[in-house]
Amino acid sequence: MNASVIRKIKEAPSDPGVYTFYAGQTVLYIGKAANLKNRLKSYLPASGGLKITDLKTQSLHEEADNLEYKVLRSDIEALIEESRLIKSLKPKYNVLWMDDKSYHYVYFTKEVYPKIFVGHKNPPRRLLSVVSYSGIGPFTDGSALRIVLKLLRRPFPYCTCFQLHLRDCLNAQIGKCFGFCCKRLTNDEQLTTNDDYKKNIRAIKMVLNGRGKKLLESLKDEKERWALERIFEHKEFLNNDVIRPSELDIQKIECYDNSNFAGKEAVGAMTTLTRNDKRQTTNDGWTTDKNQWRKFKIKSTPTRDDPRMIEEILSRRLNHPEWPYPDLIVIDGGITQYRAAKRVLDEFHKRHTTNNIRLVSYAKPQRKIIGMSEAPRELQELIERIIHQTHNFVIRYHRQVREREF
Repeated sequence: MNASVIRKIKEAPSDPGVYTFYAGQTVLYIGKAANLKNRLKSYLPASGGLKITDLKTQSLHEEADNLEYKVLRSDIEALIEESRLIKSLKPKYNVLWMDDKSYHYVYFTKEVYPKIFVGHKNPPRRLLSVVSYSGIGPFTDGSALRIVLKLLRRPFPYCTCFQLHLRDCLNAQIGKCFGFCCKRLTNDEQLTTNDDYKKNIRAIKMVLNGRGKKLLESLKDEKERWALERIFEHKEFLNNDVIRPSELDIQKIECYDNSNFAGKEAVGAMTTLTRNDKRQTTNDGWTTDKNQWRKFKIKSTPTRDDPRMIEEILSRRLNHPEWPYPDLIVIDGGITQYRAAKRVLDEFHKRHTTNNIRLVSYAKPQRKIIGMSEAPRELQELIERIIHQTHNFVIRYHRQVREREF
């Protein structure tokens, strides 16, 4: 690896994208990254003259004399572009390692209503024993690939049920499957459903084959176009907004929740946890100082709109610089509440560049933390504790407001 390649690695941006190593005119290897700078730095020897032991990295380090990279909007777009380039250019080492189980493929059964499965180069045995199939791949990141398929299923429902059954499957109940695997359709219904379903399968194949922009141009349904654009820009799990636990130095946490009755008597609440305060300190060193807790009576919306309520609560709180700002904000809710809070926090950061408040939300049914790559057990327990604390506080306040109204 010559000085030019090393310089390009050090100058690489911290954006999602794909990269290509060359030896002369020969394409050696194509990869993708959520953060090009961090990924490419892994190809450099460690400090102190330590030897590279990974076979792929060692081979590229010895042979590569040129590097090119392409910045894209998200890791998902990078995943699809990487697959397209590998199929088109057949890089030496991608092809050599193609049988590796780290490569994934999307398989489509050849039936009236094709089903979709993810597997390695050798598809699942149940697929081989029942029907013929076709595949698209390879994809190097199985987790990102499953996210793509999960997101595509919203605008383009498809089936994964391998056996027929009488009751609607869960995906049919929530609109992510046509339900043909569990219904007896009339001839007219079969024709209509078949046409719609084939359109969905074609759309999914176009996206996976790197023809998403062409698909966008051809879509007439505005909702489908909007959903597809969001997929290509999808960054919640994969970009720099996602917090790595190693980046956190938390001294104060604030948590927000809201409560209402069919949109009426809507209220919000904020509670805090602060580290190393002797007042009311628990065994783990975090205080529950109620002097910092706050109540909010919602003013902006007469309807049940949780994201809008979160926007109002957080906006009002951030307009109080006399209340010490936290290091981490926790929102009680799912992805829509997370996005609403993030819009407010992004605007705040534009005006206050010295503040770096981090954000996560907590989806209770799945016990899922949104906005953090992987929470250590201690932090997970801390977030669950403040969520429970805030929920109880806002429920008590909501009861008080309702009793006064009556």
